[in-house]
Amino acid sequence: MKDQAAIDLLSDKELYELAQKLCECPDDLIQEITLQILEMPDEKWKQINEGGYLRFYVVRAMITMATSPRSSFNKLYNRHNHQEVDHDREDYDWEKEADISLIETLMEELHWYEREVLKLWLEEGSYRKVAKKVDIPYKSIGNTVNKAIETLRDNYYGIHLERIIRERIKLPLD
Repeated sequence: MKDQAAIDLLSDKELYELAQKLCECPDDLIQEITLQILEMPDEKWKQINEGGYLRFYVVRAMITMATSPRSSFNKLYNRHNHQEVDHDREDYDWEKEADISLIETLMEELHWYEREVLKLWLEEGSYRKVAKKVDIPYKSIGNTVNKAIETLRDNYYGIHLERIIRERIKLPLD
Protein backbone atom coordinates (compact mmCIF):
# COMPACT_ATOMS: atom_id res chain seq x y z
CA MET A 1 0.00 0.00 0.00
CA LYS A 2 2.86 2.39 0.85
CA ASP A 3 4.55 1.51 -2.45
CA GLN A 4 1.41 2.35 -4.40
CA ALA A 5 1.09 5.70 -2.60
CA ALA A 6 4.69 6.47 -3.57
CA ILE A 7 3.98 5.64 -7.20
CA ASP A 8 0.88 7.83 -7.10
CA LEU A 9 2.94 10.71 -5.68
CA LEU A 10 5.43 10.49 -8.51
CA SER A 11 2.67 10.82 -11.10
CA ASP A 12 0.39 13.36 -9.35
CA LYS A 13 0.08 16.42 -11.62
CA GLU A 14 -1.23 18.74 -8.86
CA LEU A 15 1.70 17.93 -6.58
CA TYR A 16 4.10 18.47 -9.46
CA GLU A 17 2.54 21.89 -10.13
CA LEU A 18 2.94 22.76 -6.45
CA ALA A 19 6.56 21.59 -6.54
CA GLN A 20 7.16 23.82 -9.57
CA LYS A 21 5.85 26.80 -7.63
CA LEU A 22 7.97 25.98 -4.59
CA CYS A 23 11.36 25.39 -6.18
CA GLU A 24 13.46 25.18 -9.31
CA CYS A 25 13.87 21.41 -9.03
CA PRO A 26 10.31 20.02 -8.80
CA ASP A 27 11.28 16.48 -9.80
CA ASP A 28 13.81 16.30 -6.98
CA LEU A 29 11.30 17.64 -4.47
CA ILE A 30 8.70 15.03 -5.50
CA GLN A 31 11.31 12.28 -5.33
CA GLU A 32 12.47 13.47 -1.92
CA ILE A 33 8.94 13.41 -0.45
CA THR A 34 8.34 10.01 -2.05
CA LEU A 35 11.51 8.69 -0.45
CA GLN A 36 10.36 10.14 2.88
CA ILE A 37 7.05 8.24 2.54
CA LEU A 38 8.83 4.99 1.68
CA GLU A 39 11.23 5.31 4.63
CA MET A 40 8.48 6.26 7.08
CA PRO A 41 7.92 3.84 9.96
CA ASP A 42 4.93 1.58 9.30
CA GLU A 43 3.06 2.79 12.38
CA LYS A 44 3.33 6.42 11.33
CA TRP A 45 2.33 5.51 7.76
CA LYS A 46 -0.72 3.66 9.02
CA GLN A 47 -1.75 6.59 11.24
CA ILE A 48 -1.42 9.17 8.43
CA ASN A 49 -2.96 7.01 5.71
CA GLU A 50 -5.90 5.64 7.71
CA GLY A 51 -6.54 9.06 9.25
CA GLY A 52 -6.96 10.55 5.78
CA TYR A 53 -4.05 12.96 6.30
CA LEU A 54 -1.71 11.70 3.60
CA ARG A 55 -2.34 14.51 1.12
CA PHE A 56 -2.06 17.15 3.85
CA TYR A 57 1.12 15.53 5.16
CA VAL A 58 2.70 15.44 1.70
CA VAL A 59 1.84 19.06 0.88
CA ARG A 60 3.01 20.31 4.28
CA ALA A 61 6.25 18.34 4.02
CA MET A 62 6.89 19.66 0.51
CA ILE A 63 6.38 23.24 1.65
CA THR A 64 8.68 22.74 4.61
CA MET A 65 11.34 21.01 2.52
CA ALA A 66 11.29 23.74 -0.10
CA THR A 67 11.10 26.79 2.16
CA SER A 68 12.92 26.04 5.41
CA PRO A 69 16.60 26.99 5.24
CA ARG A 70 17.23 24.24 7.80
CA SER A 71 15.65 21.43 5.77
CA SER A 72 17.92 18.72 4.43
CA PHE A 73 16.45 19.28 0.95
CA ASN A 74 17.51 22.93 0.99
CA LYS A 75 20.93 22.06 2.34
CA LEU A 76 21.38 19.40 -0.33
CA TYR A 77 20.45 21.77 -3.15
CA ASN A 78 21.98 24.85 -1.51
CA ARG A 79 18.75 26.76 -2.20
CA HIS A 80 19.32 29.53 0.35
CA ASN A 81 22.76 30.56 -0.84
CA HIS A 82 21.81 33.74 -2.67
CA GLN A 83 25.31 34.25 -4.08
CA GLU A 84 24.87 31.21 -6.32
CA VAL A 85 21.48 32.20 -7.77
CA ASP A 86 21.66 32.98 -11.48
CA HIS A 87 19.66 36.22 -11.64
CA ASP A 88 20.36 36.56 -15.36
CA ARG A 89 18.34 33.48 -16.35
CA GLU A 90 15.42 34.29 -18.61
CA ASP A 91 12.99 32.37 -16.43
CA TYR A 92 14.18 33.93 -13.15
CA ASP A 93 11.12 35.00 -11.15
CA TRP A 94 11.93 38.49 -9.89
CA GLU A 95 8.39 38.98 -8.60
CA LYS A 96 8.60 35.84 -6.47
CA GLU A 97 11.93 36.97 -5.03
CA ALA A 98 10.49 40.41 -4.23
CA ASP A 99 7.50 38.79 -2.51
CA ILE A 100 9.72 36.50 -0.45
CA SER A 101 11.92 39.43 0.58
CA LEU A 102 8.86 41.43 1.54
CA ILE A 103 7.46 38.57 3.63
CA GLU A 104 10.85 38.08 5.35
CA THR A 105 10.90 41.81 6.16
CA LEU A 106 7.33 41.68 7.45
CA MET A 107 8.21 38.66 9.60
CA GLU A 108 11.00 40.66 11.23
CA GLU A 109 8.40 43.27 12.21
CA LEU A 110 6.32 40.70 14.09
CA HIS A 111 6.62 40.50 17.86
CA TRP A 112 9.57 38.24 18.64
CA TYR A 113 7.35 35.58 20.22
CA GLU A 114 4.97 35.40 17.25
CA ARG A 115 7.88 35.30 14.81
CA GLU A 116 9.63 32.44 16.63
CA VAL A 117 6.44 30.40 17.08
CA LEU A 118 5.61 30.87 13.39
CA LYS A 119 9.12 29.74 12.38
CA LEU A 120 8.85 26.68 14.62
CA TRP A 121 5.45 25.84 13.17
CA LEU A 122 6.80 26.13 9.62
CA GLU A 123 9.64 23.77 10.52
CA GLU A 124 7.65 21.25 12.55
CA GLY A 125 4.44 21.28 10.52
CA SER A 126 1.92 21.05 13.37
CA TYR A 127 0.78 22.90 16.46
CA ARG A 128 1.15 19.78 18.59
CA LYS A 129 4.77 19.20 17.61
CA VAL A 130 5.63 22.80 18.46
CA ALA A 131 3.69 22.59 21.72
CA LYS A 132 5.57 19.44 22.68
CA LYS A 133 8.90 21.01 21.78
CA VAL A 134 8.41 24.25 23.76
CA ASP A 135 5.98 23.03 26.44
CA ILE A 136 3.24 25.53 25.58
CA PRO A 137 -0.39 24.41 25.05
CA TYR A 138 -1.10 23.64 21.40
CA LYS A 139 -4.19 25.90 21.47
CA SER A 140 -1.93 28.81 22.39
CA ILE A 141 0.48 27.85 19.60
CA GLY A 142 -2.42 27.72 17.13
CA ASN A 143 -3.73 31.11 18.23
CA THR A 144 -0.27 32.65 17.95
CA VAL A 145 0.37 31.17 14.49
CA ASN A 146 -3.03 32.32 13.24
CA LYS A 147 -2.49 35.82 14.60
CA ALA A 148 0.99 36.02 13.02
CA ILE A 149 -0.30 34.83 9.64
CA GLU A 150 -3.20 37.26 9.78
CA THR A 151 -0.81 40.12 10.58
CA LEU A 152 1.50 39.10 7.73
CA ARG A 153 -1.43 38.82 5.35
CA ASP A 154 -2.85 42.21 6.33
CA ASN A 155 0.52 43.94 6.07
CA TYR A 156 1.41 42.22 2.78
CA TYR A 157 -1.87 43.09 1.10
CA GLY A 158 -1.79 46.57 2.62
CA ILE A 159 1.57 47.25 1.00
CA HIS A 160 0.39 45.93 -2.37
CA LEU A 161 -2.84 47.90 -2.15
CA GLU A 162 -0.96 51.11 -1.36
CA ARG A 163 1.41 50.45 -4.28
CA ILE A 164 -1.50 49.94 -6.69
CA ILE A 165 -3.27 53.10 -5.49
CA ARG A 166 -0.09 55.17 -5.75
CA GLU A 167 0.54 53.89 -9.27
CA ARG A 168 -3.01 54.75 -10.34
CA ILE A 169 -2.88 58.30 -9.05
CA LYS A 170 0.75 58.71 -10.16
CA LEU A 171 2.22 59.28 -6.68
CA PRO A 172 5.85 58.22 -6.29
CA LEU A 173 6.54 55.12 -4.24
CA ASP A 174 8.47 55.81 -1.05
